[in-house]
Amino acid sequence: MYLTLTSVYLANSGIPLFTQSIFYQFILLIPIIFIEAVVHRKILKLGIYRSITIAFSTNFISTFTGVLLLFIVGQAYCCLPFYFPLLPLELIVTLIPMFFFSFWLELLIGYLVLKKQEQKIIQQSFFKANLFTYIMLETLAITQLIRGYWN
Repeated sequence: MYLTLTSVYLANSGIPLFTQSIFYQFILLIPIIFIEAVVHRKILKLGIYRSITIAFSTNFISTFTGVLLLFIVGQAYCCLPFYFPLLPLELIVTLIPMFFFSFWLELLIGYLVLKKQEQKIIQQSFFKANLFTYIMLETLAITQLIRGYWN
């Protein structure tokens, strides 16, 4: 009888897939903050403390907002017309919209915090910072996918 209630057991099918990536996201925040702080320091010509503070706060806010958004979108996950058989493949695909979401949210925060900087320079800094970190995340996901085929 339980197996006939498909909405019951499919409703949480996406949770295990995303739980692992959220866990990795929190662990990877340390190198992400470091990479983005270095980029912001170079492009925006900020002090090390200021660049770390900006990288930490923007990534904390975008990660927290992303987790909330994930739970909201995750409610409808079982109803999507596609399925990814492997977690790394799902991560590779979902990191693309996550990049744009993170970039735009962090850029908005950057505009609010860095009012004295030129907006074009702020946009360049946040785009490059997110590009470097998401390339790192994509590389990790691709490595996991390749490693999964070797085992």
